Amino acid sequence: MREITKTLMIPVDGKKLQFRLTKLDAFSGVSLIRMLSQASFGEDFLNFFSGLSDEDMRRLMTVCLEHCEVLLPAGWNPVMTLGEWSYIELEHDIATCMKLTVEEVLWTLEGFFGGGASGSRPGTPDS
Repeated sequence: MREITKTLMIPVDGKKLQFRLTKLDAFSGVSLIRMLSQASFGEDFLNFFSGLSDEDMRRLMTVCLEHCEVLLPAGWNPVMTLGEWSYIELEHDIATCMKLTVEEVLWTLEGFFGGGASGSRPGTPDS
């Protein structure tokens, strides 16, 4: 069976929170691949983000964050829903939002390019 979710721990305000990523659906994944193919980022994947327009970066982050959930005492809570913050605590947390975006992109594309797109460790509890 294909794994479409991954959990990871990320420190937020001094405490580690558990996040669950769900791979992008096929339509969002194709859009991501098209965006990747239009950008030039050389050998450093993270340079890809610097080449995106503000509009493309916002679209990418929104799609990725809509596929992320945070584990709260009441259960899993989406980070974003329909472009709006569901977990308001991350609205001004640039580092965590970028980390989640990068992890979501890498998780979605893992295995797509043969050798694997991800330099990220698979589903470790403390990645």
